[in-house]
Amino acid sequence: MARARGANAVMALAFETTYGTPPGSGFKKVPFVSSQLGEQQDLIASDLLGYGRDPQQPARDVINNDGDVVVPLDLRNFGYWLKLLFGSPTTTQGTAAAGNFKFSAQPEDGATITIGGADWTFKASGASGDQSLIGSTLRDTLTNAVIGLNASATTAIKAQTYTLNDAGDTIVVTSDTIGTSGNSVTLAASDSGDDADSHATASGATLSGGGTTGAYNHVFVSGALTLPSAAIEVGMPDVPSYGMNFGAMADKLAIQLQRSGLLNGTVSIVAQGETRGGSTGAGSPTEAAIDRFTQFTGQIRRDGVPLGNVVSGTFTYANNLDKVEVIRPDGRIAGADPAMLAVTGQVAVRFADTSLLDLAVAGTAIELIFEWSIADGKLLRFVVHNVNLPKPKLPINGPAGVQATFDWQASEHPTLARTCTAVLVNDVSSY
Repeated sequence: MARARGANAVMALAFETTYGTPPGSGFKKVPFVSSQLGEQQDLIASDLLGYGRDPQQPARDVINNDGDVVVPLDLRNFGYWLKLLFGSPTTTQGTAAAGNFKFSAQPEDGATITIGGADWTFKASGASGDQSLIGSTLRDTLTNAVIGLNASATTAIKAQTYTLNDAGDTIVVTSDTIGTSGNSVTLAASDSGDDADSHATASGATLSGGGTTGAYNHVFVSGALTLPSAAIEVGMPDVPSYGMNFGAMADKLAIQLQRSGLLNGTVSIVAQGETRGGSTGAGSPTEAAIDRFTQFTGQIRRDGVPLGNVVSGTFTYANNLDKVEVIRPDGRIAGADPAMLAVTGQVAVRFADTSLLDLAVAGTAIELIFEWSIADGKLLRFVVHNVNLPKPKLPINGPAGVQATFDWQASEHPTLARTCTAVLVNDVSSY
């Protein structure tokens, strides 16, 4: 008789139309690193007296099927886990128009860049409204500008998202709308012929590159009142033995952020039950090519600006499922209801400046973006829109560098009415 080996184990997933009822078709083969899925039924020791020291027959307890599945963060298959966590995405095909302003030197006091006809002004002091302060370095100046641009309430400005490049000399402008409409957004910068020189060069007269073909943009939004369930079969064909876990819902996703290594996520599953058999119930699952994101392609941004000196971090999205533990003859739960969600995490940074500490002390909420990219049209991004930072200790444990660890918590953004958005860009037409 053959013995089961993890190398030959297979996992297939399909979404259920009715909770707890595995579908007859539609299964996808999904890659995984490890699995703790499966029913568990404990025994309750006998409490009877009067029969001597030998124990009497134990009783069976209720059935539980909770467990973690560690999965790779990959380009295509990870979308199924995101759908379990967030609900169905909004999918749009195409690309957003983009452009940039590249600066050769510090802008002069009163210099402007113009987006869609609206001016953004650089000021040596007293900045307010659609203005930002000129800092001691060009990076500081553009950091102030990017943070301000992303927070602007001016219609023409807030229709785009602004990021600072790694070199700290370019403001990247990306339309928030997929398609061609962003191609008409104008760009301009004041030069030496004006009252104040911005020392910036626009990438073109308008944003460009917006289109309706190419990659698919899947946008998953937090806060759905109902979440889907799935049937997840874990098979060990060597035996053969197949366990169909039905009524599976995603309770939590945890991602470890670090400088190197493989990029995996731990998905905590709450399932209703499991059926076991000697043959697969998933039929012939379809299979998507695996294209993994890796740690070294990752980036963390704060309000559009690369967050420097980050040593490590975590990202956790939790639905906090409430198991409906009713009394029923099969000992299983009746379902799992999403409770108050929680988006939390940690960033550990080398203590090189007080920017995050100042924000924590002031109680200023920020936006954090966790992003991994393989190439154009191949991207995974988590945007946490309203993050509060605690004031941390600054322990000194020896001659090495000092680190500050921020255990952040997120809440609903007051205008977006959401806590977190996940974006997966790939060649899959729908989830």
